[in-house]
Amino acid sequence: MTLLDSPPVQQTGTATPHTQSPAARIVTGSALVLIGVLWLLERAGLVDITVTAVLALGTGLVGVGLMLLAGRGPQRGLIVFGTVLALITTITASAPLEGFQGGVGERVIEVTAAEDIRPNYNLAMGTLTLDLRGLTGLEASTVVTASVGMGELVIRVSADTPVDVQARAGAGEVAIFGRTVDGMGIFETYQTPGSVEGAETLVIKAEVFMGTVEVTN
Repeated sequence: MTLLDSPPVQQTGTATPHTQSPAARIVTGSALVLIGVLWLLERAGLVDITVTAVLALGTGLVGVGLMLLAGRGPQRGLIVFGTVLALITTITASAPLEGFQGGVGERVIEVTAAEDIRPNYNLAMGTLTLDLRGLTGLEASTVVTASVGMGELVIRVSADTPVDVQARAGAGEVAIFGRTVDGMGIFETYQTPGSVEGAETLVIKAEVFMGTVEVTN
């Protein structure tokens, strides 16, 4: 029998897909439970802790788990989870919203009198449009505070109203009267040219966790 007639060599071993170890799953689950419990306690007013601190604790737990499991081979799933968690922690530190508030959907709110301005306007997810173009009765440094968790925040003001804008976005875009900046950890300010200190001014404090802030006429 020649070499050409030799029977093919059969491979008896089978490849086994890589799966996350039980220990890694325990670490992941523990981090999620920790984040969930602390967040609920903070929302209930039982503890005084920020969202950023909650996420940071979860990220730290994942980091400790990775160190303890270093001798068991690469923990790809845990590494990805820890990376995502660290990214979200960075975003919340850049734009610290104390939890999402205000429901979900699309809302348009028109305010025509300064005395009717609420302490804050919030939306958890969606589009919030705050129309202040007909606002009257301004005093020195009349403040309007608005935030959106994920989505779009649009604030419209009259072209004749002196404004002092302070706009933040954890991740996304800030557009103030046509000037646009995008990225992460954005903080942009604008003040009407020629405005006099102590005069009637509308101070706008606008913030999104993820999405777009737009201040326009």
